[in-house]
Amino acid sequence: MLYGQTPKWIDWLDRRLPGFGIPNLALYLIGAQACGFLLTLANPNAILLLMLDPSLVLKGEVWRLVTFLAVPLTLSPLWMVFTLYFLYFIINGIEAEWGEFRTTLYVLVAVLFTIVFSFAFQVPIYNTAVLGSTLFLAAATIAPEYQILLFLVLPVKMKWLAWLTVVYIVYALIVGSWLSRLYLLTMYANYLLFFGPYFAGRLKAFYRRKKFQQEIAAGRVGGDKPTE
Repeated sequence: MLYGQTPKWIDWLDRRLPGFGIPNLALYLIGAQACGFLLTLANPNAILLLMLDPSLVLKGEVWRLVTFLAVPLTLSPLWMVFTLYFLYFIINGIEAEWGEFRTTLYVLVAVLFTIVFSFAFQVPIYNTAVLGSTLFLAAATIAPEYQILLFLVLPVKMKWLAWLTVVYIVYALIVGSWLSRLYLLTMYANYLLFFGPYFAGRLKAFYRRKKFQQEIAAGRVGGDKPTE
């Protein structure tokens, strides 16, 4: 495992909120996706009833604060099977490493950020693809060397798929509108909250090591300057 620890503020919350985590969270999320998929197959307009529309929530349709998680990520039966399997795999992997509390908090923060963005800019949310992406990035950061079977056939390490995801995010930030950029930054904020301190620590360690090597080369560490 590359990353097993979480920031101190998350550990602090974990100690003060015992029992907050939802066991087997993956089952609830893929169950919501499966129900949304079946509803949409029966009635394509069901997406309009499930999506998060802030104007309609303010009119009393408060269920949308939850049901937008059920908007299917795909309408293809075959792709839905792959999607549900992959979601279950990555969420279970995160929970196995982090535990129920941290996994639940990670998902909850992403959901709350989505709702806040939707209301702040009056933007309807039609799917949760970016939420799935943040879950995958978390799993890939925790276990970068873990090899999965892409489409149940092609063996690929998690870290390579994660880098492809990062490339796509950077591309979308470059070519997207200011609102879509802000949406991406909002949605990946949970990843930065959880993993930002880890990467910042690695960056600091890299510069300290580089500086130390430069001092050794210059002869300022470990003795006199090297003779010419």
